Amino acid sequence: MNKIILTKQHVFQFVGESKYKVSSTLKFNSRCIDGRYTNSENLPALAVPGADAGELGIIFATANSYGFEVDMKKVWDSLIELVGGEANLQFHTDSHAESGVALAGCGHIKQILMDSKAYDLTDVQVQFIKNQFLRVKNSGVSEIELYGDHQEGAVLMISGNWGVYPQGVVKTDLGNRNVQVFVYHQTLVDARHRALSKQLIQNKAIRLPDKCDEDHVFHTLSDVCENHLLETSKRLAKGLPIYSVVFKEDGEYKVEEIGEV
Repeated sequence: MNKIILTKQHVFQFVGESKYKVSSTLKFNSRCIDGRYTNSENLPALAVPGADAGELGIIFATANSYGFEVDMKKVWDSLIELVGGEANLQFHTDSHAESGVALAGCGHIKQILMDSKAYDLTDVQVQFIKNQFLRVKNSGVSEIELYGDHQEGAVLMISGNWGVYPQGVVKTDLGNRNVQVFVYHQTLVDARHRALSKQLIQNKAIRLPDKCDEDHVFHTLSDVCENHLLETSKRLAKGLPIYSVVFKEDGEYKVEEIGEV
């Protein structure tokens, strides 16, 4: 199937048929930005590169970039606490990847493994991420398996309290076509990073330089998260259009093209 590059009109139609209200009980549960997730009732709306494995990378890279001391085990425990236990961790592989290897089918994590310096991560930190998710996978925590090839035709940057499923159908001159999109949910990522900043400090998972506070941690996490998103987008979504999708509380929304990867 040939990939369809989505126009603004395509995206407007797609979002109208793919939007769903964010569940208050799942608001801190994540998924990756990958467009191959199956649309399902319990799909988390919070889309961030690498899901929870990517989140660990964001925290460690923030510490490296901004001079925080970090206790990796306490960071892990803080993330577990935030999502409500190990059973709620979200991470994925795909049908093309080697079986038995955690995270092997996650494109974002693959890029980190190939070029950890581009993500401001050390080899020790990358190995910690791999080990922790392999451990929980082997203990019975579900690793989502995604199927098929990448057919994403756009990158969507979501704001507001609505989620967007990554797969749908759009009308084209050749008839209805199945499409996928990369999704990043700015509002929910920000809310999670606010809560995570507080938790990391309370749990003494990070030690901050003088005069730095919770708000500083939030802004640095946000900066590094954006860097990781852009780095992986350049590698996996090169040339795709980027659209901003801003929701009102009632589900009405506005779509704007804001650039190209």
